[in-house]
Amino acid sequence: MRKSIIVLLVIAAIVVLVSPGIIGRIAEESVDSNLQWAADENDGFVVTSERFDRGWFSSQGRHRVEIHDPGMRDALATLAGRDPSDGDPTLVIDTRIDHGLIPVTSMGRAEGSLAPGLGRGVSTLVIEYPDGASVPVPGTVYSSIGLNGVLTANYITEPGGLEADGSAASWGDANVEISTDQEAQSFVIDGAIESLAVSDAGDTLRLGKTTFSGVARPGRFGVSAGNFKLNADSVAVEEAGIETYRLGPVAVSGTSDIDGERVNGDFRMSIGALAVPGYGDSDFDVAMRFTGLDGAALGRMTRTLDDVGDGASPEELQLLLRDDFEKLVAAGFELHVEQLDFDLPQGPVALKMRFTVAESDSDDFDLTSVLMTLDAEADLTASAGFVDHAMAMNPDAGAIIGMGYLRRNGDVYEMRAEYAKGLLTINGAPMPIPMGERPAPDY
Repeated sequence: MRKSIIVLLVIAAIVVLVSPGIIGRIAEESVDSNLQWAADENDGFVVTSERFDRGWFSSQGRHRVEIHDPGMRDALATLAGRDPSDGDPTLVIDTRIDHGLIPVTSMGRAEGSLAPGLGRGVSTLVIEYPDGASVPVPGTVYSSIGLNGVLTANYITEPGGLEADGSAASWGDANVEISTDQEAQSFVIDGAIESLAVSDAGDTLRLGKTTFSGVARPGRFGVSAGNFKLNADSVAVEEAGIETYRLGPVAVSGTSDIDGERVNGDFRMSIGALAVPGYGDSDFDVAMRFTGLDGAALGRMTRTLDDVGDGASPEELQLLLRDDFEKLVAAGFELHVEQLDFDLPQGPVALKMRFTVAESDSDDFDLTSVLMTLDAEADLTASAGFVDHAMAMNPDAGAIIGMGYLRRNGDVYEMRAEYAKGLLTINGAPMPIPMGERPAPDY
């Protein structure tokens, strides 16, 4: 019995006194690898470890994240009250890690715990600019590294605000949790912000309570697979202090997966009280899915958009994306709009569509050839109240009924459209579409 007690005491001593020094090294490597993975997933980030002072029971480290991504740069400039032209900012992360199988030294601070793991950390963040100015980021990041190597970071901040040079931001309680697995092969996020308001030049965007979650797994072609979900109680826009627009609640979700060389996915969005000019507020719902998108072409298009940022004109984007867009279309795909519904005061309107693009020769891309291989269909149902209101607003709309595009069936009007091999059929009536003269085949 006495020997058993001695053995237990020795094991406890190893766990409490010896393991921290050994595990400190593992914890350091885990932090470095996860930060580097985050940078590798976005060409706009560069991570460097400025220092890491490893002690026996705790360590202090500083990492610098250079931000060259235009979207993130602009977002941080708004948060810091700076002009985006001030230069690319650097996010400085100071971290203290309490390590050991039982991190006893973490109990002396907020969010400390004796839960077994490789370590528990607390980080503060500061935004630095090339001119030497720095702005503290509100809130604190509490992190833990589990025995399985999973890194979990929990960002917590209390209500607050910032104001500088005519721009301002304010927020309510925020709690965001991010975790990655041991080899940084997946990324999980789950968070909630009670409220958020961003103002610039007298205009203000306000969000009610917003929750979000998602899972991302790096995939081929630079395209991630996973899912996401976002819900906001309300969205409002103010101009010169007067509310000019409000909608909500808003719900957005989607998934994506990679199957060999192809990418599949779906997207859903629901908006309450969406203002439709001339008709009033509507509840709007859309659900669509796509299958068989060419992964290589999609990945290149995504990288091009990331590199260009928000400054390119539509004409420039069309030129930059044209070649890859043609390859995407030539590879073939399917798009299903399973729901496109408006619930208007005059009555509901519902639309469903399907587009199937057959695979074709990408080296000899021709829009006419693509249209000849396109197979599509659409079903529209509109309430009589909506159609009557539309004709009252625009008498020319009655011609659609007169031409047979809409047929009344009880309290609704319906349209069934089909397209195949260059022939459009609406409610059973064929309507050839002129394609222009095509060159004679070269045999």
